[in-house]
Amino acid sequence: MFKRAHFMIPLTLLIIASLVLVTGPTRAQDSDVIVVLAVELAQAPVEAWAAAFADTAGDVSFDLRFGTGNDLVSQIAAADILITDNYEEDPPIEFECGTISRVYLLLPGLGARYLASEDCGDYVAPKTGTLVDFLQFMVSPDGQQIAIDLGELPDSVEVVDQGGVTVSVPQPVRRIVSAYGVSTYYVYNVGASDQLVGAAYLGTKKPDIAERIQRIDPDYETLSTAISTIGQYETNIEELAALEPDLILAAARTDWLDAAEELGIPILRFEGETPAALQEAVSLLGSVLGPNAGYRAEQFNAFYDHTLQQIIDQTGSIDAVTRVYFSGTEPLRVASGDMYQTSMVEAAGGESVSKELVGYWNDVNLEQVLVWEPDVILVPTYGGASVEAFTESEEWAVVKAVQDGQVYMLPQFVAPIDTPLPDSILGIIWMAETLYPGQVDLGCEAQATYFYNTFWDYAITEEEVQGLCG
Repeated sequence: MFKRAHFMIPLTLLIIASLVLVTGPTRAQDSDVIVVLAVELAQAPVEAWAAAFADTAGDVSFDLRFGTGNDLVSQIAAADILITDNYEEDPPIEFECGTISRVYLLLPGLGARYLASEDCGDYVAPKTGTLVDFLQFMVSPDGQQIAIDLGELPDSVEVVDQGGVTVSVPQPVRRIVSAYGVSTYYVYNVGASDQLVGAAYLGTKKPDIAERIQRIDPDYETLSTAISTIGQYETNIEELAALEPDLILAAARTDWLDAAEELGIPILRFEGETPAALQEAVSLLGSVLGPNAGYRAEQFNAFYDHTLQQIIDQTGSIDAVTRVYFSGTEPLRVASGDMYQTSMVEAAGGESVSKELVGYWNDVNLEQVLVWEPDVILVPTYGGASVEAFTESEEWAVVKAVQDGQVYMLPQFVAPIDTPLPDSILGIIWMAETLYPGQVDLGCEAQATYFYNTFWDYAITEEEVQGLCG
């Protein structure tokens, strides 16, 4: 039911620092029984979740304890799971070597964490897997349905999508088709990849990229081939309908939406060509997939804002602004001022030489490039674009950026990081450090490690990080 590959991910990164000490070291996992400490207001849903999980998981026993703040603190040394309305604060416990997990938001105002005292280094206790299974069950569509039946969550959510359309989405959403290669990554970002039944993936045609996402999600090949033709301009509607989705994700500028609307399935339309629109898109999806998805969206947006502020703090005092030519799939194709790539360059402290152009990709001539006189040329990773198209061309040899050796291809781990999807925040970090070497240090390696552990639930390796940030 759950993808165990996602379970044992950010164990070291999610250890909580500066915890309040309980008397002496603690061991919360001495028994096979799962001890759950929860605030009294959560008693009804927690009892229902535990009973349902025990029925499906088999040999699982619970010791459910409910109380107020002080009651819970006095028993926390024995706890495996803590459920509280004060979930943002560090649990009052310290391990000699162990893990306190990320927050799982069960209901609005009610969060949970697991406490794994036996996990140490590369060792993960068998019980930890069960703890994660239970937490993921509570925030899953099955867990949401239990909360809906108890009146704790609504049975439908109404939103206005980025196409300006009011959409009512029945809850919970169990089956998602993402026909927009960008929105697919939003699904992963909010922790809902288990709900995908078919998807378009932007930028994964190269074998090495496909292999990477297969490591992250073993279901990638099945999902990416579930519909023979899927994308913004054409999608096999019959095959889409056969997957019986509860929700369809599409670009606002999708050609086949009129036909899809006849299916009577809710459709969310996305248009994220600015940083603000990207954040709005992530929030929009999170808002219809339950409290935990909404919380993860908030966490991503906070990380995005914090990182942008760090970049502004470091680039704001730089006098000589770097002028950037952002090319497309051909050397003389360039990003317009309306595109996300231009927003990224500006966020990184640079200036796009083509910012006055409108629309989307524009074709220009070399004379215009010479007038612009860019300091740096950036090249995307898709459509056969290459650095060599500039550096090995006699025609481009007259351009200052080429003469100075300032032509760079953006890195890519999974998705192209110059597109309006969550990974693009790493693209902005990379751009800032590339445009201002020696003047800006944003810790790309640490940021990338945190990002993939936290927002992809993937333990990215040091080698993979070096490929992205090196």
